Amino acid sequence: MPEIFKSPAFVIAGRDLGESDRLITFYTMDRGKTRGIAKGAKKSKHRFVNALEPFTLLNLSLALPRTTGLSRIDSAETLDSFSSLRGKIDYYIMASLCCELVDLWTREGDPQRDLFELLRSYFRSLKEGLPARKATLFFETLLLSLVGYAPNLDSCLRCKRPPKDDHVAFKIHAGGFICKKCQKKGEDAHRITLGALKSLKYIQNRKFNNLHRLSITDAAFEEAWSFIHDLHCHYLQRVPASYKVVDTITSKTYSKK
Repeated sequence: MPEIFKSPAFVIAGRDLGESDRLITFYTMDRGKTRGIAKGAKKSKHRFVNALEPFTLLNLSLALPRTTGLSRIDSAETLDSFSSLRGKIDYYIMASLCCELVDLWTREGDPQRDLFELLRSYFRSLKEGLPARKATLFFETLLLSLVGYAPNLDSCLRCKRPPKDDHVAFKIHAGGFICKKCQKKGEDAHRITLGALKSLKYIQNRKFNNLHRLSITDAAFEEAWSFIHDLHCHYLQRVPASYKVVDTITSKTYSKK
């Protein structure tokens, strides 16, 4: 008999495998990212009863391979389908982006309980009506911290002093900012205002569930969004497919309030 692995898990990706099967990527509480084959999932709608839809939280049972190869999904009991996220285009696109970022940033078999809980908090906030783009900015910022790439927002890379001017120049490759006084003429950097910087620092230093009341101006939000977008793309050395979708949609599609 194969060894059975059981854990709460989120569905973060899926694709067809052959004529009748599906390959599902999960982020589990106990094993981190893992994949499993859903035998016959394409042919039988009753096999898993929609448990393998994107964003679903479930009790997952995987039959592990004896030597090498992929695990087989033994059972999947839905705990929360988060179906409302799939019924609104803005929520679906943003939730898909966050799932893709988790997939890109993580390795199989490397569990992070804090990341699992971040996903749980994020999906719950969307279900409860937090604006999708705002929730996603929170998620993206906190994700960078969890994977070890949190930007230094405290002090200038050169003079080591906190920011005081109306804007700073952030050096993405160095992971920190240069104050207006220390920036050299013509030096290439990502310009970001003090308001956006302070908002990101506030997000970075708090739990997701404590961020709902954050007040941020539209201008500061757009700066923060662009900045975090660029950080993820820089460190991943690619533009995630979901970002390409988001970038084609005007900001009017999303409500930040």
